[in-house]
Amino acid sequence: MNNISDITILVAVLALALWPAIIVYLSWRREKKIIKSIKNEFTVETQMLSTEELIISTLKKMGCNPEKNEDGNIGFMYQGDDFYLSFQEDVPFVMIWYPWWGTINADNPVLPYLKEVINAVNISSFITTVFMAENEGDKEIGIHSHCHTFFTENALEPEEHLKLILDSFFDTRNAIKENIDKLGSAISEDDEGTKKERVIVKGFSAYKENSKPIEKKEVKEEEKQ
Repeated sequence: MNNISDITILVAVLALALWPAIIVYLSWRREKKIIKSIKNEFTVETQMLSTEELIISTLKKMGCNPEKNEDGNIGFMYQGDDFYLSFQEDVPFVMIWYPWWGTINADNPVLPYLKEVINAVNISSFITTVFMAENEGDKEIGIHSHCHTFFTENALEPEEHLKLILDSFFDTRNAIKENIDKLGSAISEDDEGTKKERVIVKGFSAYKENSKPIEKKEVKEEEKQ
């Protein structure tokens, strides 16, 4: 009995002696697991998407059903209208186009004023609008808008940023159409005998005095030799 008691006491003493070390070891293992879990979670959350992945992911979240075409551009529909987006993987900028949102016939009497209307809207908007015929001699002239924008998941909320830009395309379109409609009405009244004063865009007129004409440079005989 004495031997058993001695062994029991010895085991108890050893257990008491080793217990702090066991607690430290268990705490270390637990801490290591927690740190590993945090690192894994941090890596997943901060992993950068490529430009293409971010574009497609954002458009899908917006319900725009993006499709990549043979040129590498991404086409999609927003609120029933067609858009396409071009990009480069090594830069955080994208170009968004709102093509063929309107047309005007080459014989339309409003056409000569269209340039002034577009210039006036372009001055006050980060959206740029252009008009052009698809082929030389075409009677139908297309109106298109586009813009460059910084697009990255770190600087801005991608969905909100893209939605803001796409909505701005509609604002630009509506502003141009409203001005063209007013001009059309004014021209109709002018044809009926009511004289209307032509509106001239004055956005950059203050800089006109400093402008320099673009002329063909004459190459001197000495420079040719």
